Amino acid sequence: MKAKYLVWVMFLALTALWVGLGQNALPEGPGRELVLQKCQTCHEIGFVTRERQNRERWDSLITEMQGYGLRLTPEERATILNYLATQLAPGASVPAPTPAQAAAAVSGAAVYNNCIGCHQANGAGIPGVFPPLAGHVPEILAAKGGREWLIQVMLYGLQGAISVKGASYNGLMPAYPQLSDAEIAAVLNHIATQWGNALPTGQSAFTEAEVKAQRGKNLSAQQVLAARGQLGLR
Repeated sequence: MKAKYLVWVMFLALTALWVGLGQNALPEGPGRELVLQKCQTCHEIGFVTRERQNRERWDSLITEMQGYGLRLTPEERATILNYLATQLAPGASVPAPTPAQAAAAVSGAAVYNNCIGCHQANGAGIPGVFPPLAGHVPEILAAKGGREWLIQVMLYGLQGAISVKGASYNGLMPAYPQLSDAEIAAVLNHIATQWGNALPTGQSAFTEAEVKAQRGKNLSAQQVLAARGQLGLR
């Protein structure tokens, strides 16, 4: 049961990557509204990823979702599969943002919508799977190298067992390299100042330049896990 739950949560987290900020981010096409309807029953609308899946993979993912409770008629399933395999296939173009979208200020709270399914709206996380951000982010920031490590978690993900305040967690944090430097800085500033969290004395807000400095290191999620051990967290 626990293994199935982990697979389902991991799938929801990954699915959130390809859904756009606002419904206009999904390409127009037959089945678009049905995709929005079914996906939004599980998670918030997130950001479109540049990665695409072939028909076989989309078919497999839909089957997994049905195995964990998604209800679809045969007709709905066929419509959704055709939409995904056509509009979100390898090589499919990503809709360009409108001038208004491009000009809009980056909201850390909006970016955090990608994280709510795992870390929860109150930053409490999910026991045994996803660690809390409330009360823990300041500990990370206070550790030497903690700022850089949080950026690396966003860019490269995190996989493996960790301990936070004596409790164990073993979930998968997906990587978000498709987010811009501004978006990553914004969401890190958000989690660093919510739920009673505060930046340690002497530290300023995250900047785009800090995020850019961590790109291109090609770290694996396991390497990010190993780097956590060097922070001296307990």
